[in-house]
Amino acid sequence: MDEKNIHIPKQKRSRETKLSIINAGLKLFSEKGYYKTNSKEIAGEADVSIGAFYIYFQDKKALFKEILIDYHKKIRTVLENLEIKKYIETGKKKEFLIYLINKLIEAHDIYPQFHQEVSVMAQSDPDISKIIEKSQLESLKVTKAILLTWKDKIRVKDINAAAIVVQTSIEETVHAMIFSKFNVPAPKIINELSEMLFRYLS
Repeated sequence: MDEKNIHIPKQKRSRETKLSIINAGLKLFSEKGYYKTNSKEIAGEADVSIGAFYIYFQDKKALFKEILIDYHKKIRTVLENLEIKKYIETGKKKEFLIYLINKLIEAHDIYPQFHQEVSVMAQSDPDISKIIEKSQLESLKVTKAILLTWKDKIRVKDINAAAIVVQTSIEETVHAMIFSKFNVPAPKIINELSEMLFRYLS
């Protein structure tokens, strides 16, 4: 089936059907993994026929990709809607960093099991890897924009390099906090990370 011919729902019932399929796919991909889940199971979980599934998605990979793109979109939305102004006006850089880290933890915590499956898929599937790379570049632009709003209050030699350092440091630490088991309480890790970035930016 040609992806160009995939049905885009316009009516409320059609949108609800597609959303049911997306939610079912998210649930099964998270619980069973991509390779142990098939389209028929997803349709059953969504309480739709397999024919209905193929109206909206070419196959389970097309569904997985749409869920992944939506997942990254939610994270970018968090970054784009941060309440930065009040922190800039008061010059509270460290408080802003703590706020930023907590917001990203909230965003990643939406689909924790799905994120783990994405990490596995990225190692073996070039299409998934490309989606992740594109999303990282888009998020990097947002991170750079955030740093530019602080340009008169931070000291970095290269704003582009600084954006990579900040984004990578936060992402890797947030991922470790969510998906690994540590004996150190989360608030202490957040405080140390914000302190590290504060010293770097200042």
